[in-house]
Amino acid sequence: MRKWGAKNIRERIAARRAAAKSAAPAATESGRRRYTAEQLDFLRAGYQTMQVPELTAAFSARFGLQWTKGQIKGILSNHKITCGRAGGNRKGTSLLFTSEQTGFIAEFYRQHTITALTAALNRQFDTAFSEQQIKSFIGNHRIRSGRTGCFKKGHEPWNAGTKGQGLTGPNKGSFRSGTMPRNKRRLWSERLNVDGYIEISVPERNSWTGAATRWKCKHLWIWEAEHGPLPDGHAVAFIDGDRTNITLDNLMLVSRAELLRLNQNGYGEVQEPLKPAVLALTKLEVKMFAKAKKQVGHLLCPPG
Repeated sequence: MRKWGAKNIRERIAARRAAAKSAAPAATESGRRRYTAEQLDFLRAGYQTMQVPELTAAFSARFGLQWTKGQIKGILSNHKITCGRAGGNRKGTSLLFTSEQTGFIAEFYRQHTITALTAALNRQFDTAFSEQQIKSFIGNHRIRSGRTGCFKKGHEPWNAGTKGQGLTGPNKGSFRSGTMPRNKRRLWSERLNVDGYIEISVPERNSWTGAATRWKCKHLWIWEAEHGPLPDGHAVAFIDGDRTNITLDNLMLVSRAELLRLNQNGYGEVQEPLKPAVLALTKLEVKMFAKAKKQVGHLLCPPG
């Protein structure tokens, strides 16, 4: 193995620097490179129509150099060479796709899905774009396929005129005529609502849906069957406070004011022996309040 001494290494470094210096433009006394007028004119003219990556490739091919985009950008900046274009990407251009690829996407998307478009684009240009990249590019550049997803007027389905030939049939889950759903509740069925009242399906028209039956509180249905329609401003309450004990002997008619006061006095939680006293006290309180309210009304608005 050949051994390199310090002298040999310095000589090789000097030789490489000399070769690089001969390939690059000459430097001025200040240390900056000197570019020929032809090179600067080429950059000024090319920068008007090309971006830096394209200009770098064209400049290197024209003068036989291997310069980077950073070097070209430095020349443009140091010599105050501008393109005259507004900042940002030119309308219709992309940093990810070439103009040829953009045209391919716009044309191919008219007849194919994004999945098929991605596969065709990668196969055509030997690239590895993902479906998400294609989808984002299409959305950002407002590329439209022209398809609406709807059948055109006059479209004839493939199975037109094939009735009776056994090509199609009902779905496995289709209802047949007269089929009764498993969750349909029959007349007089009962259920418990969220407030703890038992409801019953009765043969009354539902004013909301127009159905022949509706759900109604069972205690109210039983009371009205015995006493007739419920008077306005009244409610049917349970004497023992048990909403599931639905018998005529356990139902009582109270005014809305009495029902409010019963709830305020905790009638449902009162022990059974004390319920008659609480009920009587509540009725008395309601009457006293109504009388006091009437007297105050006369004071505020005296007759005559």
